[in-house]
Amino acid sequence: MNDLQILKDELLKIESLIATAVRLLDEGRVVDLKALEERTKRACDAALALPRADSRPLVPAMEALLAALDALTANLRDRFSEMPTLSSLIGSDTAAGAYGQTMKHFP
Repeated sequence: MNDLQILKDELLKIESLIATAVRLLDEGRVVDLKALEERTKRACDAALALPRADSRPLVPAMEALLAALDALTANLRDRFSEMPTLSSLIGSDTAAGAYGQTMKHFP
């Protein structure tokens, strides 16, 4: 199995973990998101390390991951409306810059 397929599989596993977290939150259970955060960061860093042409096949998996993260964020926001946002913690310019840098690799 090549590195690209391993990364695709990891993104699918992360998406499944996010779906599980959403389900647990819906059941009113406490969810520790630290492992999910670390795993997602490692996968995204690995994707960003690939040459742009090699990363193109990851676009659908990355889009699905973003959608899953958006669903988790919405669920958390509904449940914990006072949750700070990335832009409130580090400034909107820095947050937008980080997002923009990531999206350059996934057109």
